[in-house]
Amino acid sequence: MTQTHPGRIIFYLPERGTGYLRLEGSREEFYFQRRHLRGVDTVKKGDLVRFVLREGRQGYYADEIEPAGVG
Repeated sequence: MTQTHPGRIIFYLPERGTGYLRLEGSREEFYFQRRHLRGVDTVKKGDLVRFVLREGRQGYYADEIEPAGVG
């Protein structure tokens, strides 16, 4: 099973489909794209979420992002 982490959306630009979220309890921030959202079409600043951390060619990013109340 993949470990999920709690986070909070810092900002999201729906017109570009990109944003950043912060790992709860830290200053670590991770990039995400619209295609990484699960169960929602969009998110907004301040939303609590859960996500999976993945490593890509340009570093770590947030994937499988869903509202914190799901699951």
